[in-house]
Amino acid sequence: MSERMIISEPYYFTDSISHCGYCNGQKPDKNDNFAVRSWYDKHLQAQDGLDVQNCTLGVQLELVSVEMYDKLCNMGFRRSGKFLYKPDLLRNCCRMYTIRTTVDQVKVSKDMKACIKRFKKAALPDSNQNSKKGHKGPFDFMREIIETENESKNFYTKFEPAIYSDEKYSLFARYQESVHNDFDHNPKSFKRFLCDAPFSPEVIRGTKQEWDQLNDWKNPERYHFKRLGPAHECYYYNDNLVAIAVVDILPSGISSVYFIWDPAYAKMSLGKLSALRELAISSKINRKHYYMGYYIQDCPKMNYKGKYGGELMDLCNYKYTPLSRIEKDIEHSKFFLLSDDPNLANEPRLDERFSETPATWQASDKLYNVVENVYGVNGGAFRAANEAAEQLSEKAIPYSREPFHDICTHEKKNDIYSIPNVVPGLLPLGEILQMILQQKINLVNNNMVLFDTSMGHIRLVVDFDQESPQIKKTICDLVRLFGLKNTIDSLVIV
Repeated sequence: MSERMIISEPYYFTDSISHCGYCNGQKPDKNDNFAVRSWYDKHLQAQDGLDVQNCTLGVQLELVSVEMYDKLCNMGFRRSGKFLYKPDLLRNCCRMYTIRTTVDQVKVSKDMKACIKRFKKAALPDSNQNSKKGHKGPFDFMREIIETENESKNFYTKFEPAIYSDEKYSLFARYQESVHNDFDHNPKSFKRFLCDAPFSPEVIRGTKQEWDQLNDWKNPERYHFKRLGPAHECYYYNDNLVAIAVVDILPSGISSVYFIWDPAYAKMSLGKLSALRELAISSKINRKHYYMGYYIQDCPKMNYKGKYGGELMDLCNYKYTPLSRIEKDIEHSKFFLLSDDPNLANEPRLDERFSETPATWQASDKLYNVVENVYGVNGGAFRAANEAAEQLSEKAIPYSREPFHDICTHEKKNDIYSIPNVVPGLLPLGEILQMILQQKINLVNNNMVLFDTSMGHIRLVVDFDQESPQIKKTICDLVRLFGLKNTIDSLVIV
C-alpha cells in the first residue's frame, strides 16, 4: 500500500428520482421510495409534492492502492472509472447494498444448470452430451465450466489489461444500444467508464507473469496468483469477441464492475454464465469472495444477485450478514441496522472498524433491526448529530444544525459540497467531535497533503487547528467517509 491516495474533496449530489437508473421514479408503491417506514407515514398525505431524491456521495479518485480500494468496496463504495461513489441509503430512492458471495454459498438452481447446458451446447457443438458418462454426485458448476472450456475448440477467454481498443468499443456500442437503448456514448465515454482506473500505471499494465498465471486459472496448483488490479476478460466464440467482463481483482476477492455481451449471442446467456465463471475463478485463484456490486431488493435487474446466495453489508456496523437473515427487514426497499441491543438509538462508532477487515454477524447472535430507533422520524441519530454540529461550529468547523431534519428536505441541494449531518455508513458527527476534543484529528498534521487548485501549489497540513474553517470541514468530511487512519496520508485536491 505504498501509493498515497489522491482524492478530491467530497461531493454530495441530488437529482430527481426520474433520473434513477434503477427505478426511474416509477415505483408502483410510494412506500418503497422510503428507507424507513415512519418517514413514509409522515408524508402519506403529501405524496404528490414529495421531494424524494436520488442521492449520491463521492470523490474523484485519482490514485489509490488496490488494497485500499478493497477496503473501500467493503465500506459500500463502488467506482465508475475514477469516480468513487456510494448512495445515501437514508435519502436515496433505492436501497443499494453491497453484496458478496462465495462458491460455498451458491445453491445451484435449475436456471443455472440450464445456463451451463446452453453453454456446453454452444461450446461443444459436435459432442453428444447425453451419451457422455455423467459424473456421480451433486452438480458441480465449476467442474462443468472447466471441462467444457478445456474441450472446446470454438470458445475461449483471455484476461488482459483494461485498455481501450476499437473492437471493444464496437461491442460496447452494440450492447448499450440493443440492451439498454442507450445511444449517448462515444469512445471517450467508454474509455472513461470501463478502461480508466484510479490505480498506478504499473498496476494497470501488470506483468507478463501475472497475465500468464491468470489465464491459466484452471490449474491453481501451479501458482501463487500475483495479479491484483483491473482486468478485461475477453470472451471469444468462433474467433469473434462476444463479451467482456470488466473486473477488479482485489486481495479479498474479484469485484465485478460491468459485463457487456454481443446481442447476436443472447441465447448463450453469457451474463448468467459470467457470474458462475467469476465465482469459479475467485475460488481457483484463492480470492475468497465474489463482489457482485449492489443488490436492490425491489429492482429485478439487481435483485437477481440474491440467487447466488451471499451476504449484504450492514453499513452502519461494517459487518456482513447473510441475505437470508434480513430478507424480511429489507422488503419494500427498506434500510436495516442490526444490533444486539433492541433499545439502541445512536449510530454505532465506525472509525476503529474501518481500520479492520469487516466482520460477519454470527448465526448465534440474537439481533434486532433498530433502524426506526436510530433513523426514524424520532430517531436518535438526528438529535445527536445536531448537538455535535453545534459544538463543531463553535470550534470554527462550519457544520450547522438541521432544525427540521426531514430526510426529504434538501435545503442545500445546489451546494454539492454539503453532506447532511446524518448519513448511514459515515462516521457519526459525534465521533468526529470526539476526535477534535481528544486531538486525534492532529494525526493529519505533517501527513496529509493539500493541492490548492486556486493557487496551483501543493502544501503539507502542518497544524489542523490553523487551517481555514472550510479546509477543516473538508478534512472532517473525508474522515467521515473513510475513517481517520485511511485518510491521514492522503493528497487532497481542494
